[in-house]
Amino acid sequence: MSFSFEIKKEESLILISLQGNLMGKEQVQGLLDEIDFFYNEGLKKIIIDLSEMQYMNSTGLSVLINIFTQTRNKGGEVVITNIPEKINQLLIITKLNSIFNIEETVEEAKKILI
Repeated sequence: MSFSFEIKKEESLILISLQGNLMGKEQVQGLLDEIDFFYNEGLKKIIIDLSEMQYMNSTGLSVLINIFTQTRNKGGEVVITNIPEKINQLLIITKLNSIFNIEETVEEAKKILI
């Protein structure tokens, strides 16, 4: 399964849904460009929904770190939700689970951000 994404603006936040396998930096350039557009619009609260992700390697993790770092540097916040077990294990092994804000559902993430 290839990688795809969907971005929706909801109230004062951005909801990003990632699907498939994220294994290459070239796969995410469009995603990063769209996030930059929303930063320029003044939106700095992001929910990343991983419910439809199949696989993510170290490149995928670096993309999440990049989004997290850029958003924090702009005074914003990122919450990751619906993490599949394989990806959750990767976050635990790399200790990134202690850095990212993680919630079970998009609704719980919205309560934190709105």
